[in-house]
Amino acid sequence: MTLGLVLAFGLALGWIPLYVFRTEAWSVSLQHYSGVERRSVQWTPVVFAVHVTLGCILVSRSEPSLWRATAGAGLFVVGAAFWFWARLQIGPLRTTRLPIRFRRDGAFGIVRNPLYFGYLLAAAAPALVAARPVLLVTFAACCVALTVRAAQEERRLHAQLGAVYAEYCRSVKRLIPFVW
Repeated sequence: MTLGLVLAFGLALGWIPLYVFRTEAWSVSLQHYSGVERRSVQWTPVVFAVHVTLGCILVSRSEPSLWRATAGAGLFVVGAAFWFWARLQIGPLRTTRLPIRFRRDGAFGIVRNPLYFGYLLAAAAPALVAARPVLLVTFAACCVALTVRAAQEERRLHAQLGAVYAEYCRSVKRLIPFVW
């Protein structure tokens, strides 16, 4: 078995827990969103699925250098670990539709949308390993999708929490720690 095929298999399987342990089930969450938000919630996983599927296909057909393979695998692991860290701060993994609790510590003290940041790191892994321009395009689509979702969620949080959330936004970056 080639290194590319092993990496593609690992990257594909690595996404399963990130979807299994979502914070809320779609059937429950969609009813709480407006029409525009509902479409974003539905399209974001589609954009990621296209990127990850294409990434795994291209990684499996490549022979990445050892440094690219190691860097890609490491990036995926760091992204998944960051995602799990934030997810565990929200509540137990098997619990969905958790009560809203405003967090400013841990992963939420580093970035306002730590689950999305973890997704972005993990999604960057196949683009790094395969080094194909098409994966930069699909990764950019993932970035746009999560930026839209983050903005939508933050509008709702501003409306719910007011000045407390506005102060939090001034001190913690939205999606990329210490940058944006």
